[in-house]
Amino acid sequence: MRWLNFRLILTVLVITLLPDTAQSINLRPDAVTLQLGGGMGLPSVGVDWKYGAGQRFETELGVGLIPKYDSSCAKASFTIKENFVPWHIDLSSRFNLEPLSVSLYFTTVLSDKFWMKQPSRYQPGYYRLPTQVRANLSIGQRVSYKIPSEHLVVKAVSVFYELATCDIYLLSAFGNSSLSAADWLMLTLGIKLNF
Repeated sequence: MRWLNFRLILTVLVITLLPDTAQSINLRPDAVTLQLGGGMGLPSVGVDWKYGAGQRFETELGVGLIPKYDSSCAKASFTIKENFVPWHIDLSSRFNLEPLSVSLYFTTVLSDKFWMKQPSRYQPGYYRLPTQVRANLSIGQRVSYKIPSEHLVVKAVSVFYELATCDIYLLSAFGNSSLSAADWLMLTLGIKLNF
């Protein structure tokens, strides 16, 4: 199962990055994102597609690396993320501010150590949520610099931050008043290359 997930992710990334295929079925990404944190890996890289009125919506597919820390090996993560960016404010002819970005995303770790259905070794109801998939929410801001040269593939570079949390962290925070915001919030820092 793990190998099948990896092949599926690899296939999607290869199809989107091949110029001829992307042109014929219009899947060429609008941006590439490199980010640290946010429950997506350290680091995580993804491809984005923008759409909707004013390019306010973005769908991102990402692959991340989770260092081994205290486990036996490093792991890969996969993320599907939907961003909503309602405002784009021109600060100058080159700089643009996006004062609010709101995201809903789902992450999964490609490992047989995580599960969707609670194993029988645990009492029924011991775990409220599956460990294989995390639902996440984030809010953040971006600043973009438009590159003056028209000959480059990259048209703008954005830097951003997001504050995020996941379903299990929220449940823990509401059930335990001794937790501080630092215990249930995650910081994401990133850079986005816009085509």
